[in-house]
Amino acid sequence: MKHQPERTCIGCRGIFKKDDVVRIVAGPYADASSPGGQSVVIDYREKLPGRAAYVCPKRECIKVAIEKGHFSRALRLKVKSLSFGDFIERLTAAMQERIKSLLAMSAKAGKLAAGYSAVQDALEKGRVQLLLYAKDISEGTKEKVMIPAASLPEVTLFSRDELGRLLNREFIGVIGIEDKGFADAIRKEDRRLKVLINASE
Repeated sequence: MKHQPERTCIGCRGIFKKDDVVRIVAGPYADASSPGGQSVVIDYREKLPGRAAYVCPKRECIKVAIEKGHFSRALRLKVKSLSFGDFIERLTAAMQERIKSLLAMSAKAGKLAAGYSAVQDALEKGRVQLLLYAKDISEGTKEKVMIPAASLPEVTLFSRDELGRLLNREFIGVIGIEDKGFADAIRKEDRRLKVLINASE
């Protein structure tokens, strides 16, 4: 098995696999009073160049990193930090965009069934690895899908309109993911998202 690099969270100081923490870099920000200033940038897809810091995708770690000025220390330069609220909002958006990207890739690979009839057909053929329900799906439709899919993992994300726009349809209430790799990746992002959001509830 390929060894995965480890990184230290600047909030809790724990050591984690690189995929389990969020990469942070410094990037320019527009401020006439401070030309050339650097700001904290969430590099969720790990595509940006430069020295990086890492933080757990958990509110308590993010809060410590911001309040203690750990981003500047880890990046070894003075950076303008985001407020706690802005950081959570941007990280939440990045996670949601990652899930949408995984859904789009699943569809492109022919590994996604969209809509009640298509999902029912995929369930009957034993192809579904994960069910994704829209937040505003009707209880009646959800119950009809759940009966033959009782043992399958499921997540609830986005609205029917959002899922429809993502897949160039009008409305989509349920999606079946037919590839284990895509299914596992979506479930991982969903768990991260729920921990980040539900921590305040």
